[in-house]
Amino acid sequence: MSLYGLLRREFRHSRWPSVLVASIVLVVSALLCAWPRAVDSMYTADLQESVSELAGSQQAVRAFSTSFPPLEDFDRAFDETDVDGRTEDALATIREDLAEPLGSVLGNGRWLATGVNSSIGPLPEGIRELVLNYAVDVQALEHIELVEGTLPGPPPEEYGEDPVEILLSRDSAASAKWPIGEERDVAVFLPGQPGDEGNEVRSQPIVLSGIYAPKDADSPYWSLNNTLLSAAEDFNPDTGTAVNATAFVSPRAFPFLSRAVDHVQTSYWYPVSTDSLTASTAPKTAAQLREFLGTPQTMPATFPAALTVVFGSETPDAIAEATQRAASTNQILALLASGPLGVCLATAALAVRLLLERRRGALALASARGASDWQLRGALALDGLLLGIPAAALGALAAFLLVPVPFSPAHLLWPVLAAFVPAVLMAVQHRPEASLRQDLGVSARNRWRVSAEVAVVVLAGMATVLLTQRGLAQGALEYGEVDPLLSATPLLIALAVCVLVLRLYPVPLEWFARVRRRGPGLVGFLGASRAVRSPGAGLVPVLALIVGLAVVLFSGVLLSTFREGVTDAAQADVGADLRVQGPPFSVEQVEEIRSVEGVASVAAVTDLGTLRAETGGRQTKDVNLLAADPGAVLSVQEDLAGAFPPALLDALEGDASDGALPVIASPALELAEGTAIELRYRGTSVDAEVVGIGPEDVVFSASSVWMLVGEQAIGSVQERTFEPSVLLADLHDGAASGPVIDAVADIAGGPVLQQTPEQQVEQTLESASGRGLQLGLWAVIGAMAVLCSLTIVMTSVVNAPARNRLIALLRTLGFPPRRDGALMLWELGPITGAAVLAGTALGLVLPLVILGAIDLSAFTGGAAEPPLALNPLLLLGLLVGFVVVVLVSVAGAVAAGRRQRLAAVLRMTDT
Repeated sequence: MSLYGLLRREFRHSRWPSVLVASIVLVVSALLCAWPRAVDSMYTADLQESVSELAGSQQAVRAFSTSFPPLEDFDRAFDETDVDGRTEDALATIREDLAEPLGSVLGNGRWLATGVNSSIGPLPEGIRELVLNYAVDVQALEHIELVEGTLPGPPPEEYGEDPVEILLSRDSAASAKWPIGEERDVAVFLPGQPGDEGNEVRSQPIVLSGIYAPKDADSPYWSLNNTLLSAAEDFNPDTGTAVNATAFVSPRAFPFLSRAVDHVQTSYWYPVSTDSLTASTAPKTAAQLREFLGTPQTMPATFPAALTVVFGSETPDAIAEATQRAASTNQILALLASGPLGVCLATAALAVRLLLERRRGALALASARGASDWQLRGALALDGLLLGIPAAALGALAAFLLVPVPFSPAHLLWPVLAAFVPAVLMAVQHRPEASLRQDLGVSARNRWRVSAEVAVVVLAGMATVLLTQRGLAQGALEYGEVDPLLSATPLLIALAVCVLVLRLYPVPLEWFARVRRRGPGLVGFLGASRAVRSPGAGLVPVLALIVGLAVVLFSGVLLSTFREGVTDAAQADVGADLRVQGPPFSVEQVEEIRSVEGVASVAAVTDLGTLRAETGGRQTKDVNLLAADPGAVLSVQEDLAGAFPPALLDALEGDASDGALPVIASPALELAEGTAIELRYRGTSVDAEVVGIGPEDVVFSASSVWMLVGEQAIGSVQERTFEPSVLLADLHDGAASGPVIDAVADIAGGPVLQQTPEQQVEQTLESASGRGLQLGLWAVIGAMAVLCSLTIVMTSVVNAPARNRLIALLRTLGFPPRRDGALMLWELGPITGAAVLAGTALGLVLPLVILGAIDLSAFTGGAAEPPLALNPLLLLGLLVGFVVVVLVSVAGAVAAGRRQRLAAVLRMTDT
C-alpha cells in the first residue's frame, strides 16, 4: 500500500479525532495571529484619534521667531496664488531632508507673519482700548471666504495719505464695532531727520475694506491662528471693554505697517497627517520627530540674513500615550492569554491522546512487525505535521482576512509554532504500554510527580513574591514587548492551585467511599472510588476549569475596575454634575441658572485676574486669583471623585493670623502653608496668608499658578460684583442633564462650554483604546467558556473506553442501564465541583496580586491608578453563566456517554 493510501486509511479510521486536533490548531492559530493584528489595528486607530484630538496649535510642528521675513516674500498681492519665496523654499528643503516615515507624516510647510500691538483710534462707545495686529498669510484664501466688501489692496505711496485696507473676521469686526468703509487712525513712528532728537509720529488712516468668514471653522488652521477668527475681549464694568483683534492685510502693505507695531512675530509650521500614522511606523516616527524638534533649523530673514528656530509639538507626547495604552493592552491580553494558552495546549494533548487511542491497534501491529519506537514516533510526528500545517495556515489566513492591517512577520510567529504542536504531542505522548490499564498508573504517586508538583508550587510562590515586590515598571515596556514575569504568574498560580486541588479533593471522597462501602447501593461507593483512583482525565479538566473560571472572573474585575476608573476620572476632570465655562456671567444669569429645573445648587468661580504677590523674602510671583464660595463648592462636589479637599475649603472659611486674607495656593507656586504674602489687588495692598496647598489639577483654572480666596473674604476687602466664568452645578438625583444644558445655553445667550461626567465616560469608553480593551476582555471570556465546554466533553470521550468496559462488566452482573448516567456523573461531578470552587476563589484573589502591576490609568484618563473595584452583579452574572456552561457540558457528556450498545461494548472489551 502506498504512503498516501496508508495515511488516508488511518485518517478514515480516526477521522473525528483527527478533525478535532486540526480544528484546535486552526482556531488557536487564528486567534494567536489575530491577537497582534487586532492590537495593531486598535493602536493605529488610537494613534490617529489621539493626535486628531489635539488642538491644531498642539498638533502641528511649529516654531516662532521675532525676525522680519525676507522683503521679497511680501512682494505679491493678496489674491496672488504663487507661493514661491525664500521662506517657502527653506521650509520645503527642511521637509525634503527628513527621513521616512516622518517626511510623509508632515505636510507642506506654512508661515504667517504678524505685526503685533498697534493702538487704534478714535474709540467707539463702550470700548476703552482697541489694539490691532496685522497678519500676512500668502495662502490665506485657502481658508477664508469674503462675505462682505473687497480684499485689501496695496498700501499708499506715503504715510498719512490714503488709508491702508484691512480685512477682519465677522466676529472681530463686531467686537471692534468697525463697519465696512469706516476709517480709523494708527500712530506710525518714522525715523527723524538728522539732528532731530526723536522719531516723527504720523497718523495713518486704516479702513476696513471687507469681512471674511472661515471656510471650515473646525480646520486646525484656526486653532493655530485663533486670533484671526475672533478678537480677545477684556470686559470691565467700570471702564468698558479692551479689544485685541488681528486683521489680514495685503502682503505688500505689511512692510508699510511695520512702523506702526511694537514688533513682528513669524510662525512657521508643518501640519501633521494623522492618516499616515500606523502601528508599524509610529515608534520610528516619534523618535524621528523628537530628534527633529531638538535640532535648530535655519530660516531666512531680513535682519539678520539667517536665523535659527527650534520647532515644537505635542504630537510626540500623544503618540507616546497611545503607545503606552497599546503596550498595556498587549500586556493585559498576554497575561490573560497565558492561562488559556496552557489550557489549549492541555486540550490539544487530550485530543492527541484520543487520536492515539484510536490508532492503538495499528501502532501495536506495526511494533509487532519490527518497527522501532523511534520509527513509530517519527511516523506519528509526520502525521501531526500533515494535520497541523494546513490547519495553522488556514487559521493564519482567516486572521489576515478578518483583521486587515499591514503585514508584519511577527504576526506569523504563533501560527508557525501552533503548526508543530500536533507533531510534538503525538511523538511525545506515544507509549508502547498504552494498551495497559491507565486508571491504575495515573494515581501512582511517584517521585517525578511529587518533584514536578513541588517545582510548580515553588515557582508560583517565587513569581508572586517577585511580582508584588517589583510590580510593572510603568512606561518601561515598548510596544510589542511583554513582561514575562507578569504574563507567566497567573498560569503558575493556576497550576499550583490545580496541584492543591488534585491532592486535597480525594480526601473527602475517600471518606465518602468508606461510608458508602457499608451502605446500600453500588453507585455511590463505586463512583467515589473511581473518582479517587482515576479523577477524570487528571490535570487537563482541572486546569481548564480552574483557569477558565479564574480568567473569566479576573476579566470581570478588570472590566469593573476600568469602568469605575473611567467614571472617577471623568468626575475629577469635570468637577461637578455639570460644568459651565464661558464669558463672565452676570449675577442675574447665575440666579437664573440656579432656578433651572433639575439644578440643586451652583458654585460660581470668578477669575479676578492676574495679580502680583510678594512674599516675606520680597520675592514676587504673578498669580491667577480666583474667588468662590467654599461652602457652595463643598456642597456641589459632595461624594464626587477628585473633589477639592474639604479640609482646605473649611480652612478657607476660617480666620488667618493677624486678620490676613486666607488663601489656598497651588503647588506650582512653591509656597509653604502659613506663608505671609502681600497681594496687589485693584490698586491696594492686601495682606494674605496661605492656609493650605491645593491639588495640582483643579477644575476651575487652566493656569498652574493660582490662588483661591473666599468670595465673602475678598468682598470684605473691597466691595465688588462677582461675575464668574466657571459654574459648577449639582443636579438633583435622577435629573437628566440634557434639558439643563439646553436651558443654560438659552440663559447664556452665547457660546459656552458645558461638560458632564457622562459625556467624558462615553467618550473614553467609545475611544479606540477603550473599545479595544473591553472587546479583548469579552473575547477572552467567550473563548474560555467554549474551551472549558470542549474540555469537559473531550474528557468524557477520552474516558469512554475504560468507562464502557466497566459498564459492560457491570451489565453482565445485572447493573441496570438507567443507573449509567449516575455513574458517569460521579466521573465528572466531583472534579468539576472542586475545580469550580477553586477557580472562583482564584478568580477573586488573582486581581489582588496582579492588578497592582497593570497600568490602567493610561485607559481611564486619570492621573492616578484606579483602585480595585468589584461589580457584584457583573461578577455574579459571569459566575452563573460559566457554571451554566459547565453544567450543560456535563449533562451533554453524560447523555452522549449513555448511547452505548451492550454488544459494541463487549466487542471492544474482547479486543
